[in-house]
Amino acid sequence: MKARILLTSLLFISIGAAAQSVADDDPVYVLDSVVVTQTAIGQVTPDRIGVITIAKGSKAVLKYGSQAANGVVYIETKPFARKRVNALLSNESPAYDSLLQKYGNDSSFYFIVNGKPIVPTNETGLMTIDRKTFRSVRIISEKEVQDKYQVMDRKAGVVITSSED
Repeated sequence: MKARILLTSLLFISIGAAAQSVADDDPVYVLDSVVVTQTAIGQVTPDRIGVITIAKGSKAVLKYGSQAANGVVYIETKPFARKRVNALLSNESPAYDSLLQKYGNDSSFYFIVNGKPIVPTNETGLMTIDRKTFRSVRIISEKEVQDKYQVMDRKAGVVITSSED
């Protein structure tokens, strides 16, 4: 319990320090779930960015304090977003979790989101899935991936349905 209180206190101090280090009209910047300065955001190269979300309103202020009155810019790097999605899918599907354990990562999987195959040029379709938008996941066999999608180098298919909020 002490560790949790200490962690909460450190988080509060960290958020306060970040808020003091930016101009009064800047939003709060959150990179991979950590409040950072605008300078830190500037060091992230565009090819590493997976998802950017902007939030405004009372919920943002409740979570991050008065500095969030100018909004919160959430940025997830591709590796962070991929880990988040893998955790979500593992929690929702024992079959997915089993495959992930078997192969050690998701590089052997062929992802299809809302009927669209995920390729390196449109990874965002996978990275934008969250608890709010997620609807279902279905695992398809290597043979079905080969027959239906003509993809020969994947061990399984992961068919995801989400709302497009």
